[in-house]
Amino acid sequence: MAAFIIAVSGYVQNAYYKRKSAHWPSVEATVIDRLLQGSEPPDYCLEVRYEFNGRLFHSILRDNLHKVSDRMDVGEKLFVKINPENNSICYLG
Repeated sequence: MAAFIIAVSGYVQNAYYKRKSAHWPSVEATVIDRLLQGSEPPDYCLEVRYEFNGRLFHSILRDNLHKVSDRMDVGEKLFVKINPENNSICYLG
């Protein structure tokens, strides 16, 4: 039952992030680190670097269901959506 609740809450949170960031600007980012979040099964989050409005940012990518973060390696590129109110917050684009 707990696994079901976790799965549903993850899906709801992912839908919220997707809706919230739908109209945010998208930029290319580079993975600079892979951080282990949990070990059963291994879950990772990504630290990314990107340029936005002429400034360089480092951020932890918000990838709630680990769709991308569990299979990306350091140095790989991906697109992220940038929060226009706080440019250091990014979601999977």
